[in-house]
Amino acid sequence: MSPERAQARQTMIEAWLAQRQIEAVGEITFLRTDVLRSGRPGLLDLVAEVNGRQAHVVAGLRGVGEEPHFLHAGEELALGLWEDDEGLAVCTDALRDAHLAPLLLATIRGVDPRPGPVAVVRDDDESTTLDCGDRGDLIVFPWLSAGPRPAVDLLVALDEAGFNHVAAPLVRWVWEGRDLGVVQEPLDDRCGGWALALTSLRDLYASGSAPETAGGDFGSEAHALGTMTARMHLALDRVFPRNLEPLSDMVDAAEEAIAASNPSLLDAPGVSDLTKALRTAEARLPIIRTHGDFHLGRTSRTDQGWVVSDCTPGGVLPGDTAPGRRSPLCDVADLLWSMHQVCMAAASERDPAGRLGLESLGHAWERRNRRAFMTGYLSTPGLPGLIGPDRELVRNLVAFFELARSVRPA
Repeated sequence: MSPERAQARQTMIEAWLAQRQIEAVGEITFLRTDVLRSGRPGLLDLVAEVNGRQAHVVAGLRGVGEEPHFLHAGEELALGLWEDDEGLAVCTDALRDAHLAPLLLATIRGVDPRPGPVAVVRDDDESTTLDCGDRGDLIVFPWLSAGPRPAVDLLVALDEAGFNHVAAPLVRWVWEGRDLGVVQEPLDDRCGGWALALTSLRDLYASGSAPETAGGDFGSEAHALGTMTARMHLALDRVFPRNLEPLSDMVDAAEEAIAASNPSLLDAPGVSDLTKALRTAEARLPIIRTHGDFHLGRTSRTDQGWVVSDCTPGGVLPGDTAPGRRSPLCDVADLLWSMHQVCMAAASERDPAGRLGLESLGHAWERRNRRAFMTGYLSTPGLPGLIGPDRELVRNLVAFFELARSVRPA
């Protein structure tokens, strides 16, 4: 590579880091400089070692004088200049350019590009996720893992297991065993699970009536969400190995987590009786690779039903760096905990000072929808073999797992 091009890509990475308010400490080492698409517009894919991490930048090449169309109004996306056989080009962040992002999606898929709207779904250090309409969703990882990303592994495994409640991966974009990104099939008319629950609570608080008579009743949705969750666990049980673990070990681990963060919770009314009942059961229950942090914000409702819209963390449990195994009821507890969180968020939004007495309405909403979720979950064929046939034991274990979830960061 010529000194001019080497300097140009150095400038691109430095500009990309500056946009994220990151200062490079020491030398930037380039690991990949690949021309994804030649010409104008063109695409360059760069991977560089920065501060002990691998930064991943997709640069768009525009002709000098062409006007970029940014996805974020007022955003400055210029990364520098690049000269090749086509002449001089202005480099932009392709994932923030409304014309170049669909071009990247088409290039990865190996299809002809088509114009159309692009919406930013997520844009942070975990991923840049773009909704490109009927062309699919484009997810690109700005920081690479040392190997495959557990969340992508989980997505692919669920799809291969025949679990049709995910947006199927159309292309897994990899380089030397590292996930650069993924293209997923489009989802029509999706609404996030958190947003749907929040709308239901807003209707409830506005009407002041019972949850089942409020305009945005969530009961049937909660039931369907429970069924979808059970099907996810049955699919994961088919594709990943299962172990058995003594119930007492599960209880000990949950109790240890609670004691480390908020030991006073163990002295709350009923908790001692709960742990005693669990410890006397002397059962051995299956542990599997679970979602790992399953809450309303990782789900969406589409015209075809509920889907898992975010597979992060891919079974990696808190404090670990690789996927582990736990009871699938931990995912259930995570979801029920998020129902309580959305109740509190909706109440705080409508009544920041807490003067309207919304607690009873929120509790009624939560009781109704927790019950509906658990009914949908527990009535799914095949589930007793995964969680055990004792319904009372299941409910007690979920309650204790939820208490352990409450002490973890949101």
